[in-house]
Amino acid sequence: MAEVRTHQTQRSMPTKKFAYDDYVLLPDDGQRYEVLDGEVVVSPAAGSPHQGLQAELLFELMLKIGRKRRGKVFTDLDCELGKHDIVRPDLIVVLPKHYERILPSRLLGTPDLAIEILSKGTAARDRNQKRLRYQAAGTPELWLVDGDARTVTQYVHDGSQFGSPRTATTSLRLAILPDVEVPFAELW
Repeated sequence: MAEVRTHQTQRSMPTKKFAYDDYVLLPDDGQRYEVLDGEVVVSPAAGSPHQGLQAELLFELMLKIGRKRRGKVFTDLDCELGKHDIVRPDLIVVLPKHYERILPSRLLGTPDLAIEILSKGTAARDRNQKRLRYQAAGTPELWLVDGDARTVTQYVHDGSQFGSPRTATTSLRLAILPDVEVPFAELW
């Protein structure tokens, strides 16, 4: 139980951790909501540089994965990583062996690849809190795209945690599909 302090008295009240049933009741007000370890977090709308990076990466992933039927590629799909972790990565890839995770409303479980595009308002959360939530859920591969630094940092899960990150500037080979390399020439 968490303690709630008021000006007049001090009393204990239970603090509820948000789950998916609570998440779907959040207002449809244009805000981007996520739930990290049961706490609701809000992010501002992404700006045009972010949207441009997302579009270019979507194009490359669709050419190399989606169109070749090697997996499904989604943008902004809710992912219920666990009971109290609901994230909305900028892009995800789900391999055929995990298609049963794809529900009409969300992905139930972790994507095979999650991509977060960093922005000033979300970079710290993406690098720290969200990366740890993806790691705890066993996400096989995570990319953090930094448009300002013109880098993509790749984290690959080794079965217990993410190994040492690899940072690339020109292209990156997917760990989940080792014969697929994504060029970054059009990103920057």
